[in-house]
Amino acid sequence: MHKSMVTVAAFAVASCASAATLNEALERKLGPNAQNISSYVTVFNELEKLDAAADRAWLALEDRASYDRHRKDLHAKMIAAMGGLPERTPLRPRIFKVHRRDGYRIEQLAFESMPGIFVTANLFIPDDAKFKAPYPAVVMSCGHAEEGKDCDTYLRACVLAVKAGFVALMYDPYEQGERRVCPRGSTMDHNQIGLRAALLGGSMAQLRVWDGMRAVDYAMSRGEVDPERVGFMGQSGGGTMTALMTAVDHRLKATAPSCYLTTLTSLCEHMGPQDAEQNIFGQLAFGLNHTGYVLIPDTKVAVTAKYSDMFTYYGTCRLMRTVEDVAAKIGASGHYALNAAPGLHGWTEATEQGSVDWMRAWLRGEKELLPLDAQKYMALDLGFEMKSVDRGLSENERGCTPTKRTADLPGARSIYEVMRDRLAAAVAGRKPFESAAARAGCVRRLAAIRLPSETGVLVKTLGEEEAEGCMVTRLAFLYPTGLALPAELVVRAGVKPTAAVVSVGRDGRAAALAQARDALDAGKAVLVADLTALASIGKGRYDFYGAGKDVPEEGTAAMLYLMGESMVGRRATDLLVIADWLAKRGFADVSLVAKDDVAIAAAHANAAAPGVFSSVKTVDPSPSWAQMLSSENDGSENVRYTFIVNGALDRYDWVDLLK
Repeated sequence: MHKSMVTVAAFAVASCASAATLNEALERKLGPNAQNISSYVTVFNELEKLDAAADRAWLALEDRASYDRHRKDLHAKMIAAMGGLPERTPLRPRIFKVHRRDGYRIEQLAFESMPGIFVTANLFIPDDAKFKAPYPAVVMSCGHAEEGKDCDTYLRACVLAVKAGFVALMYDPYEQGERRVCPRGSTMDHNQIGLRAALLGGSMAQLRVWDGMRAVDYAMSRGEVDPERVGFMGQSGGGTMTALMTAVDHRLKATAPSCYLTTLTSLCEHMGPQDAEQNIFGQLAFGLNHTGYVLIPDTKVAVTAKYSDMFTYYGTCRLMRTVEDVAAKIGASGHYALNAAPGLHGWTEATEQGSVDWMRAWLRGEKELLPLDAQKYMALDLGFEMKSVDRGLSENERGCTPTKRTADLPGARSIYEVMRDRLAAAVAGRKPFESAAARAGCVRRLAAIRLPSETGVLVKTLGEEEAEGCMVTRLAFLYPTGLALPAELVVRAGVKPTAAVVSVGRDGRAAALAQARDALDAGKAVLVADLTALASIGKGRYDFYGAGKDVPEEGTAAMLYLMGESMVGRRATDLLVIADWLAKRGFADVSLVAKDDVAIAAAHANAAAPGVFSSVKTVDPSPSWAQMLSSENDGSENVRYTFIVNGALDRYDWVDLLK
């Protein structure tokens, strides 16, 4: 955990006779260089405490009865936080091609996880000559390879499984393989789907898990499969799905997530939160972390890790120690394994074979394979050449559908169409708020906005200087977390105003003053501030999928999402704290000017505490949430964690809060 925080003591008091320009006065740093990452660090520290508390809750369980209560509670909360599960509708499977191989056959097919949402898949089935039906089955989810299920690595995993006597089903995720619709890379596409879904209280985790559950449904529907012996495995993004499926779908008798499970603390410290399918709203607030994915189902789980993975190995080891301690208390020692291997992120012959052997042990009863011998598997990677082994399908045989695009199938729908229908239903079903107070309560709850009396903020005056006929008072709004918001109160020399304007935006305090210069010229005071994760305190440790320099705070916003909060809510809280300070200093009229996406926070502050601001003006504001959700994911509209409030569109659009 990061121990060093930005404190008031770290700020140098700037007091000089005169500055050349107001811009120079307002652009001066109020703290050390480390100040720029302070928002990220303080939110990370909050996340680390919740992650540790989630593990402590598991370790505090004393017996099987307390374990069962805890895991069932987390299971219900997890499903609710994902947005629930859709209605089971007919799968309508369609087999396009069949290929005969030595010892097995491959069916290339599609089924519908929801009406019109086609999922393409390769199904590998053993020959009866060697293995007796009904067979155990292994459903697999691939990682973020653009070719999806038809990537060599994932075809090879299916071959290893089918030759060991399993029916193996590998399917395409959204925006991969034959399900590609949009021009981005898969992780960015998954974010854009997931963030749009989040505005309606859904999630990419929900959509991906539902695909996985319907894939299991399809496998179980096949006459060749024993429905009582079904497992799940996957790598990278497929490791994420295997972990989530482990926790959610308790029909699975054994699972093997690869190159994903670690601790959320390690993940956020070393590369930041990942794409939207990995993040469940508020999961840390109710005690769900990666440890929970393994322990919730009371099943058999082999966790694969690579020594040099971006999902840190030492975090995986820490997770497994917690799992093993809990397993010992509930009589489940031996039900969990760590299959570790040298090298970078990725499935290899060694780790694929280890996962298949875990399935053999628990689904075929071949217990002589336990405990897994990681050293034995490691030798399989020495001199291994993918092109020289059986992968089931040649390159010109890959692809199920006639055009290799599910979008071209009759009756196909995009997930964007499904969400637009959901939006229309939400808008039609909205009921007007009974009062401004009722609206305020709803807004505060959904965005996690705190009133000033709930924050414990201290305000420190750091000094004054004169510039261009104005007095500039430097301020720091210090939260108990250690985060300090830099601000300046600008007043024309010799004027004692009773009205003040709070001006904020993405581009820093000097730019914020420029957008309120008319108020200053009219004799009003202007307070400019960098809100949470903006401008001088907005740097993140890592670029978040596609956000980059435009929204450097996106990783911080994703951490808040994991904690059940929002960047919108944090910034709205900042604005209310600032307005409260001004009111206590005799400013009877406080108005607000906000530019770009900061307008979303301004609208929330206005609605969360009616009457605090006499008026709210927006400059070049972001589109409405409905516009964000309605746009196709074609690159023209980037929805961000920074912009959203989970589930808010069921009750309001952010632009409605300005009315």
